[in-house]
Parts: sequence; C-alpha cells; structure tokens
Amino acid sequence: MTAMNRKICLTIAIIAVTGLITNCSDSGGGASGSAGFSVSGVLGLSNNSSSNVEDFVSSKSVTLTDYKVSCATTTSPILSGTSDIGTDGSFKVTVTGAENKPMACFLVDATDTKVADFIISDSSKKDLNGNSESSSSATYKSAASLGSIQFDPNAGEVTVPAANVAASVSTAKPRASAVFDPTGSWTIGAIDFTPPKGAMGPCDPSDNECKGPPSGQAVYFKLWKGVVTADASDVFGLQLWQDVSKFTGCGSKIGLTPAIKTALGVDFSANVGADSVFSFANTVTFTDQILSASSSPTLTGTAAGKWKMSTARAQHDLMPSCGPSDVTSTTTTYSNAWVCGPDNSGDYQAQLGGGCVIVSTNKPVDVRDWSQINSCSTNTNTAGVKSNTCTGTTMIDGNSVAVSCSNKWASVISSGSSFSVVDTDTFNWSELTKTNSGTLCSAMPSGTEAQKIAQLQCYAEYYQRSGIRDASACLPKVDMDWSATASADFEKVDEIRPEGLIFFEKYNALPDGSGGSMTTRQEHYEGVQVGNSWTNCRVVETGGLAIKKISDTKLLATYQASLITTSITKPACLGKFNGTRETFMFYLNK
Repeated sequence: MTAMNRKICLTIAIIAVTGLITNCSDSGGGASGSAGFSVSGVLGLSNNSSSNVEDFVSSKSVTLTDYKVSCATTTSPILSGTSDIGTDGSFKVTVTGAENKPMACFLVDATDTKVADFIISDSSKKDLNGNSESSSSATYKSAASLGSIQFDPNAGEVTVPAANVAASVSTAKPRASAVFDPTGSWTIGAIDFTPPKGAMGPCDPSDNECKGPPSGQAVYFKLWKGVVTADASDVFGLQLWQDVSKFTGCGSKIGLTPAIKTALGVDFSANVGADSVFSFANTVTFTDQILSASSSPTLTGTAAGKWKMSTARAQHDLMPSCGPSDVTSTTTTYSNAWVCGPDNSGDYQAQLGGGCVIVSTNKPVDVRDWSQINSCSTNTNTAGVKSNTCTGTTMIDGNSVAVSCSNKWASVISSGSSFSVVDTDTFNWSELTKTNSGTLCSAMPSGTEAQKIAQLQCYAEYYQRSGIRDASACLPKVDMDWSATASADFEKVDEIRPEGLIFFEKYNALPDGSGGSMTTRQEHYEGVQVGNSWTNCRVVETGGLAIKKISDTKLLATYQASLITTSITKPACLGKFNGTRETFMFYLNK
C-alpha cells in the first residue's frame, strides 16, 4: 500500500474478521483426534503454484502437508486446537468445550505464521459492497464437517461454502434487547495475556513498521437497529469511525441510500432523521500540506460526492497523451502498461512496469529504501523490450538483503485496442505536448479522452497529497483507478462510506448477545514505487472484526487484515501485496 498514517493503517486492518486466537490444547495427526468437539474436512488446492511472472519470478509449488489447521474460540477463556494435514488433505481439529462458542479456523506454516483464513461464503446473501456475504467465524452447535474445501495460495484464503456447515452452525439469535450495544468511544489497549500462535497484541505507537492498531488510539462505534423487510426480523449494522468527530461531522447518520436499502431488503426508518444519506461539503477550510497554509477550496464532482479541489495544481509536468493500455510482446501480455504518444512520427513508448526480488530466493519483495540499490545496467531482449536492472541491498524485516530491481519499457505501435512491441527506439519525448508543473488542474485541456484522464489524475494527486481527507468536513471516500482507460471509470465515489468511516457492515450478534462480528471485502487500486517509476496494482482488501463484552467498560477484540493483489503478472504488486494475513488481539477500554 502507499504510505499511510496510522489511522488509515487501522482503517485497512480493522475491516476484516476473524477472531483467531489459540492458547490452549493442541491435537494433531491428520484425520485423527481425541474425543470432543471437532472441525474436520478435506483440503485441496485451487491454484497449485504462483504465477510465473515473465523473467522475474519462478514458480513455487505449494504442498499442503507443510501446513497445519488451527481453530480457536474468540471468547474468554480462549480454547484452541491444531491438526496436521494428511497427504490426502484431511484434517481434524479437536477443541474441547467449543460448542456454542464463536470460533474461527486458519492455516499456519511451520513457524506458526498464519497464511490463510477459512472464509465461510454465502452466495445467496450480499454485503454492503454487493459481494457474497462472508465470515471467518461461526458458532457451532455440534461437530462440523467442512467437506471438500479449497485453498487458494494467491488469495490467502480457504473458501468454505455456507451450505457445507449449515447443519452444524447455530442459528439462534438473541432478542434485540439482549444485544450488547458498543456505541461510544473506545481506546485500544494492550492485552494482559500472551497472544496465541498466529496472533499479536496491539502495536507500540512508536513502531512505524507495525501494520496493526497502536495502543492508545481511540475509535468510535455506532450500532444501528433495523428490520428485514421480508419478515420484520431484527437486523443490525455496525459503523466504526476513526473518532466521534468524524461521526458527528457527517451528521450522525446511517447514510444508506434508498436504492441500497431496497437491494439489501432492510428498513432503518425507526431511526427517524438518522435514516438519511450523508450530506457532503461544497467548501472546506483546512491546512493544505502542499501549500503549508490555510486553504478554502470549493469542491466539484459527481452527484454522489464532490472532491475536485478548485486549488488543485499539477505537482509535476504531465503528459496528456499518456494513458494505460495493454501491450503484447510475442507471447507476453503486459496489462495496464503506461503508453505515451504518438510523437510526430506516430511512434509510442510504453512503461511496462517491473519490481524487485530477493536475489537468494527470487521472491517478489516491497522495497522502501532505494539508497543502496545503485548498480545498474540496461539490456534489450529479442522482442525489443528494454530492461533497466539495478542491484544492491535494502532492509527487509530488519535484515540487510540483496535485491534486484528492474523496470521495463519498449517502443510500441498501435494494433487496435492494444499495442505491440517493435524492435526500434525512435520515440521523441520532446514532440509530446505537456502540461507544466503548477498549472491549475481546471485549466488543463480536456477535449480528448486522454486529456480528460490526465486532468482527473491531476486532481487526484493533489487531493491525495494535500491532507484534505483529514479535514473535519464530511467528504466522500473516493477510489481512483489509475489504470482506467476511460475517464468515466477513473473515479469511484463511495457515497455510503465517507472519509473517516472505517466500515459499515451487517453486525452478526452472538447467540447470547454479548458481542458479535462483521466482515467486509472491497477492491481498489494501489500504486507501488519501483525506483523512480510507479506500477499500478489491483488489490482486494478483506477484513473483519470480532468483539466480546467483558464489562461495560472493557471489550476483547480481535481483527485481521489482508491486502492481496490480483495483478499477478506484476512483481512489484506481488511483493507489496503478498496476501499475508495478520491477526491482532487487544482490549477496547472506556
């Protein structure tokens, strides 16, 4: 992910579920296990090797017997168990006493590092993003057989169809009056026990490398009660805000549009005035980090929300004739390459992306410090693709590691909707029209589709760098797709999740009402730095939260985050978004 402050880090992390805690008994041995409550199944692979990323990354075979399956309750006292995986993929985890307690399962490797979550997916229901409703925890009333299930190493998930466990999952629901309401401000605090395998406590606030929540950070919960329109049964939605000021700044509202409520089949009208859409600001006064001064821009945009700032200026020279497109080179396709041109001779040049790998393992890696990567050379392959490769060392997880980083580019010619590489190098950058740094984005030409995209990129870069998203005003959350080939696809305004709202999802209360969980999944784009260039990556962000009331002023919380990439032909994307799942346990205190 791009650089982010700690609050945004929490935003990403705290939207995913699981409640994965292990601390007690273990049971191992494939399909064997002692008497007691158990979870069993047969695991298979939906993708047995990572993609062979052109000449960067070699395939890596995945062997299921290298992993173990662990399951754990998310209530105190924590109960857990672990099972080996047999050569036929079978496993059986015994967790004595776990009946009727919320529990989650996951894969760990030989070092007890979690590599995947068991995600229960119900395609008959939808979450607020329109995806199949999913959860990584469930309350089982009897021993559960998960059936034949699949592990996708690229996604870092084991998918369990909800129908497989329907007979074992408790359907008991608490009375609405018995559901614990966590509404209010809470402060993240350290746990007073040793976290189990695969889990961690909250971060030290001074640790900038930790991707989890720091001790001392405050968050705000708001629980909304509604009814299912089909049968008038109770339904709950839980909002998690960065702080109470973000909630009140957006009008203390639910924010769902009528169309979304109809699609979900829910009715929140009993909340009267709060059951309305968010009203976004037309002007904002804040300290502009680019100008280092107070600024009050007016905002323009779509009907869903306004974000284009009247003060936005190009932060560097822009080429309106550049944009994303697919490029083919013999049998290789480079998706969303960055193509510029034509020059006066009709030639184009394409930036094909790249990335870094650890020299000893050829594994993609995300590089933060480029200062010692400075031994460079350039070569051209038989298809005409040029590579600039630099080697050196950088710090990875506290160790100095030898890495090799490459950028690729080529001269290309138009071939309909995409481009093909040609073995020439006659492209003339000086013949392209450019917009000079400092030009108002609103003054940029916007007659052609390429010019419209360049103008949107100008607005987007300023919006992201100015700090306006931290302003006290109510602003829509905007996802910018830098790989869009049409201007209409560049911006996606999320009108039901404004800036400051970490998530809003259906809240699944525990049968006794003492807590609950929620899960969400969203897709968007992130940029990754490769030397002086950037590579665009499509990422899938999955997250969830489980909470359990200990007292009126103390909750036990577990959350997990996963940010993976579906741009599996780009080493930079694979190195940055490697599918690693992290589980954190912490207290929420009032």
